[in-house]
Amino acid sequence: MISYDKIPENEDILLDLPFREGTGTVTMDVAKPHHPVTMHDPGGGSFVWTSLPSGLMVMDFVTVGGGNLDGVYMDSPDTDLNFIAGAYSLSAWINWTSNVWSTMIMCRNITLISGWEVYLNVSGGRNTVSQRNSHSSIVGNTDSNCFSIGWTPGIWAFLGISREAGDLYPLHYRNGVPLTMSYEASGMLDSDTCASGLVVGARYTKDANWYKGLMWRPRAWNRALTETEWMNIFKSERDWFGV
Repeated sequence: MISYDKIPENEDILLDLPFREGTGTVTMDVAKPHHPVTMHDPGGGSFVWTSLPSGLMVMDFVTVGGGNLDGVYMDSPDTDLNFIAGAYSLSAWINWTSNVWSTMIMCRNITLISGWEVYLNVSGGRNTVSQRNSHSSIVGNTDSNCFSIGWTPGIWAFLGISREAGDLYPLHYRNGVPLTMSYEASGMLDSDTCASGLVVGARYTKDANWYKGLMWRPRAWNRALTETEWMNIFKSERDWFGV
């Protein structure tokens, strides 16, 4: 067996949540920073550890509505993952349930002030993954956005996002394949530095935009993964999901 650190795609990985525990309110980050990641159920929602037919353990974010106590989320108080001008990558396996509200995958931000966020939206049937950087320091342009389409609810898909340092045009990947992107006129400007911690499954306020559905292995790197690397990860993991 190849050790974790010897897998090329794990170079410079900062976050890796495989959801192996099967119980409890803390899930282990197996990347070297070992972020403490706590699971929170503020009210009506619940976490359900779920085993796929392949035997892989994934997490079901059970959300009962869009109210401020209707979902669940994970967070980490650590203040790294503060991606600003440098390169970074984000990913997760998702099998989401469409809602009337936008659905946060992960974020480390204060909207229209600082930081970054990645979320899903039905968007008139286009089923988008959107990426937003907030930068209140830029007068008249507090945020910049891009999105990809075709993220069908109810099926497993592997999301990858790569942003080169200083690049205004990050790329999204689905199942290892680069997607056609839509960018606003400014492109994706650098986010302002943010003091908030990481949130998975809800907006930064932890009271809305609940993720609803299955998720596995949200990850983050402080480098931009290549198309070849995204395809290698997808090929090495796809059989667990029957994709």
